[in-house]
Amino acid sequence: MVIQHNMAALNTMRQAGLVATSQAKNSEKLSSGFCINRAADDAAGLAISEKMRRQIRGLTQASLNCQEGIGLCQVRDGALTEVHDILQRMNELSVKAATETLDPQDRSYIQSEVNQLILEIDRIGSTTTFNEIKIFDYDNEKYFKGAQGTTFVKSAIGSGYLTDVYQEGGMYYPSANLNFGGVNSTNVGSLYNKSFKFTCSQACDEAFDFEFITTGTGSYAVPGSLDGEETHYYKIDIKDMSSGEEILDELFNTVKNNMPRNYTADSDDKLLVSHSNRMIRTSPTSISIAATTASRTPKGAYDYIKGKFGTKWGQADCKELAGVVTGDKTVSVLPIQAGAEANQHIYLTMEKMNSLSIGVRYVDVTTPESAGDSIDMVKGALEEISRMRSDAGAEQNRLEHTINNLNNVVENTTAAESRIRDTDMAKTMVDYANKNILLQAGQAMMATANQSNQGVLTLLQ
Repeated sequence: MVIQHNMAALNTMRQAGLVATSQAKNSEKLSSGFCINRAADDAAGLAISEKMRRQIRGLTQASLNCQEGIGLCQVRDGALTEVHDILQRMNELSVKAATETLDPQDRSYIQSEVNQLILEIDRIGSTTTFNEIKIFDYDNEKYFKGAQGTTFVKSAIGSGYLTDVYQEGGMYYPSANLNFGGVNSTNVGSLYNKSFKFTCSQACDEAFDFEFITTGTGSYAVPGSLDGEETHYYKIDIKDMSSGEEILDELFNTVKNNMPRNYTADSDDKLLVSHSNRMIRTSPTSISIAATTASRTPKGAYDYIKGKFGTKWGQADCKELAGVVTGDKTVSVLPIQAGAEANQHIYLTMEKMNSLSIGVRYVDVTTPESAGDSIDMVKGALEEISRMRSDAGAEQNRLEHTINNLNNVVENTTAAESRIRDTDMAKTMVDYANKNILLQAGQAMMATANQSNQGVLTLLQ
């Protein structure tokens, strides 16, 4: 028998300490509702749980972002609804003015109302906003990539067809627009030995090939074989040039001095190069290859060239220049962050809308003949506004489906995170009661162990 070390008491105390620590953790879990309150509780579980929490909170905010996007679509649709009503009134007035029972004075009164309606369309286009964002004059431009509709701009550089639009006098022409404004002394070398090509926009068996060279002088040659039976080859000498303006100066001079088939130039900046194509210098650094067939709406211009898809007509191959030269035809898009990760965007189209863009700026009902033309112009504008409203409605429906999916992902991810992070109250309570019993038993055994040493006193009697 020893009295210096009470091993039974020490063992009991150690076990009681372990039980007390475990009971304290159970108490913490029961009071907080979490089974992981610190990294030491479950290091791997904590990391997984925090990753899920980031996703849950991000997706929740993304759902709210999409709700805001729906609000924008509703504002856009509401404004276009009013424009629809205005156009219906303009159509009514045009039909009224087209009859011969009115005299010129009567038509002047009708024209006064038409003018006010045109001004109101322009006012709606310039002042309609959502959270101070101009709905019909937004300036975030994206270029068409041609993949899954991720962005919405049609450009001849990407599509290979005359899918841009050249606008002149209230009319729209299918075109391929190229902007050399980004060319400078550091990147002009990227154009060396590159070319761009286009074919006649109607079945005339003609094609055009422009190659940028740095040796010799500019030249012109015909015929050849591209996508037409007769190809006009132009070599443009751009040696020592350092700007897009210089390049277009040389290009237009070369073409003007070597006009195909004796076509004549309307001016230095407008060259009729085939019976259905013009080369137009739209700015010091921009060129438009435009068909000669026009429409009162951009949609009409698109529809014209769509009939040529799958054929060799109306094609524009500008891909070799894409690294330096950009396509001018752009449409604005507003990115909605619709996910928890970077670049998970849904793009809302933000097209310009005014009396010029929909083709009613020059509606004239002062004569029966012009009133008849105005009926067609308003009809085309109604089709264009219907398309824009259809786009707005389709995007709103898409956002609603996106919200439903986001909310479903949030719900199921939250359930998964709960299984990792939340306390199983029933199981923990049973464990807590068990530890409480063990702690009380340990305290009783410690008292017994302390009393056992008192037996030594009997030896001293």
